[in-house]
Amino acid sequence: MAARLALPRPVARGGAPLRTELPERELPHLAGHRDSVPVRIGNVAADQLQLDIYGELIDSTYVYDKWCQPISTDQWDRLCHLVDWVCEHWDQPDEGIWETRGGRSAETKQGGAAQTYLGEPS
Repeated sequence: MAARLALPRPVARGGAPLRTELPERELPHLAGHRDSVPVRIGNVAADQLQLDIYGELIDSTYVYDKWCQPISTDQWDRLCHLVDWVCEHWDQPDEGIWETRGGRSAETKQGGAAQTYLGEPS
């Protein structure tokens, strides 16, 4: 089994850790997109590595800073810490956006998203 990466943990406004202990359960009375089943709720993804979301966060922060309101120096420092972490781990296998049950795999979207947002050559 591959070693688990020390993931940066999200925090709520004010610095309180976000709640991640939301047990997963199935909702058999519901169907998902195009009648897919099972529909699950919970937060099993809290322990998954999903690299694409870091690229989305970095891009969203850039757009917000440029077109809405400049972010603070403290927020830039946090973002730089996150960017450093992504630069060290972008090429790792992950669970991806689809939250598959088969464990981590090396998919194109995650690494490509990280490269695109961080300006890495492909």
